[in-house]
Amino acid sequence: MRIPICLHAGVVATGIAVAGIPAMATASAAPVTQPQSPPTVVQDVGPAAEAVPPGGLITSFLRNQVIYCSIICPLAVQTAVTASVTTQQAPSTFLTASQSNDPVKAIGITAASITGPTNAAAQQTILADGTIVAPRALNAFEVGVVGLLNVVPAATDGPPAIATALQTARQDTYTALNLPIVPNPTPTVTPQGAAQVAVVAAIDVGAAVIFPAFNHILSATFQAPDAAAQELAATGNPEQALAAGVDTVTAAQTAANTVIADATAGAVDKIRTATE
Repeated sequence: MRIPICLHAGVVATGIAVAGIPAMATASAAPVTQPQSPPTVVQDVGPAAEAVPPGGLITSFLRNQVIYCSIICPLAVQTAVTASVTTQQAPSTFLTASQSNDPVKAIGITAASITGPTNAAAQQTILADGTIVAPRALNAFEVGVVGLLNVVPAATDGPPAIATALQTARQDTYTALNLPIVPNPTPTVTPQGAAQVAVVAAIDVGAAVIFPAFNHILSATFQAPDAAAQELAATGNPEQALAAGVDTVTAAQTAANTVIADATAGAVDKIRTATE
């Protein structure tokens, strides 16, 4: 399961990335070749193999926010609508379930009639944000950071080299911002040298905390009540229902910790390899 029912991924990562736009916007434009698009395109924001127009980074950033909202917002609205509709139907559901003469199970069935559909809708929203929006926004941010890091060594060769490095950073970031929107996109950031690898690795660890780890916890806020309701509906045992909910929360916490630990170990390995 992935990320929150909002633009948390896109706004956080691309929002940080825009901080580097003013420095890169001063350089002149130069055409680049766009990598071939992966299969199963969800939505294409247009060709990136063109010179960066004036204000191209800012307009690309803003356009991405609109596109990300068009992906996530309808799913988030559907989640809210599902919760509202099933809640309104709860009295009727309870009356029907009460015919079994087991009031505890009837409560569980009624609760599950709300939590089940709502959880399913929420997970679709989280999954879309985590597999489409977050990795694309993070890649654009890291591409921009690496581009700006390349400006520092260019300073030793004087203003022309600095201008070239800024232009390259600007063009690469623009290209990353305008890549096709696909599920689980392949990262295009290419850090060079131990310092850049360390910076990108640190960003990856932070992103693991903000995105997939947080998603596990967010998912559990919908999964745990549903697990408890489903267990109560099936067994009529409140203790087992509570245990099912607690187990779901515990599993989410474990998964979140594992994501962070794996990201940290991967970052250490990358840094070690780069320094060696």
